[in-house]
Amino acid sequence: MMQPFRAFVQAHPYFTSYLFVYGLLQIGLLYTSGFTYASPLFFLFFVPFLLFYFGLPFEKLKLYTPTFNPPKLAWILLGFGGLVAILHLGWLGKIPFVEAWQANQLSEANLIRKIGSASLPKWLHYASTWSVRAILPASALFFLIKKNKIGFAFSLSIGVLYGLALLQKSLVLWVSIPILVYFLSLRQWLRALLMSALTGLLFVLAIFANNPQLHGGVNDLKTPTPSERRSNQVSEGLFKRIFIVPGKTLSLWFSHVLKDKPFLKGRDMQIYAKLTGQKTADYNLELYPLFYPEYAKQGVKGSVNTAHFMRAYANFGWWSLPLAAAMLAIFFQFLNIVHRKTQSSLAFSLQIFPLLLLSSGSLLTLLFSGGWGLIILLLFIGPKPQTSDV
Repeated sequence: MMQPFRAFVQAHPYFTSYLFVYGLLQIGLLYTSGFTYASPLFFLFFVPFLLFYFGLPFEKLKLYTPTFNPPKLAWILLGFGGLVAILHLGWLGKIPFVEAWQANQLSEANLIRKIGSASLPKWLHYASTWSVRAILPASALFFLIKKNKIGFAFSLSIGVLYGLALLQKSLVLWVSIPILVYFLSLRQWLRALLMSALTGLLFVLAIFANNPQLHGGVNDLKTPTPSERRSNQVSEGLFKRIFIVPGKTLSLWFSHVLKDKPFLKGRDMQIYAKLTGQKTADYNLELYPLFYPEYAKQGVKGSVNTAHFMRAYANFGWWSLPLAAAMLAIFFQFLNIVHRKTQSSLAFSLQIFPLLLLSSGSLLTLLFSGGWGLIILLLFIGPKPQTSDV
């Protein structure tokens, strides 16, 4: 029984990983709104996704893969990532993590975190994003494959400390999660345990820095109830953030788009909006006051990122979901080819985190501005089993 299952997972690693993402979304969706949205989502997105994925003859497709492997690629990537980190923090003239830890109010810490990226010029913003999400994780694993401990230590240290300095919990994970998954794929249990401990420590530090009320400050955005205790705020917050919030946010999108906001019909794409003379809309930002009116009244501005297929729904409604399903199925089959053409453990390790973020981000955004496309490119030109040292 286990052998066929294991063979299926090995043949379809990204499909099976996505099943976890979809299932996680359903927990919060069912908890928040029952079957009101879960049922049509299942029949209009998930069933077509299965049909497209297993029904179209993707196995017959051939993909050209370059044999180009730049010498010292990992050192080049490390140098670029380190330079971007220096430029970024130099541009800010401060370290957001340190400032937020010294803040006394939650609203102040939130503002510090947003300024860390909002004040950057566009070129530095993209360079920063690609460095943390693609370049530094790739360099760390390239060094690890070649057993270059010094390069690996520098890549890991710069990646996680840069992410922590920016006060972004997810940025810490972009570098550490691929390494953890790589250790697990090779069954290096002790290394995986140590990496898990480091990841957990850095993640908790980021949470404490983001929340002054956990270390002597106050939550000025919400009046705490007498039953709330500092000791359980972190664990309860993590549980809700992982199991409830993604599906709850999905439910809120379904309930507010069309009822309170019209379908976008392409207005979220800058090129189309300019060509048609319309104002560009960003529902990630515009829906925040509807979702969290109490915070909005206090002047808090935020974004409500949601699952990848909601971009199709927000533009054209329910009947656009089969198209989103087809796009995802084709993309996953493409990833299967990448998986076979490159080092499979390396490919899966570098791509698992952006795949998990499909629960809260657009596929196109993750591919182009989010660094996933760059990861795929680096996999093609990265070290091969037969190449010399990086």
